[in-house]
Amino acid sequence: MYLRVPSSAEPGYKENIWDHAAGAIIAEEAGGKVTDILGRPLNFSCGVKMVKNHGILVSNGVLHELVLKALETW
Repeated sequence: MYLRVPSSAEPGYKENIWDHAAGAIIAEEAGGKVTDILGRPLNFSCGVKMVKNHGILVSNGVLHELVLKALETW
């Protein structure tokens, strides 16, 4: 499990694609699931910042939906 929740101290912060692109591919190829914390696939097509995503969630796939559900109330 890897969880990166945006900080309320920096509400406009967006992740850099180079921090997550390789790890996302590795996790998915190993059978895991990778989305933002709203359940959307990561979008690496908008330049150097991941402007269409909000945080990062990586799991083994089994726990992914459960964690997304818990994040709804956070």
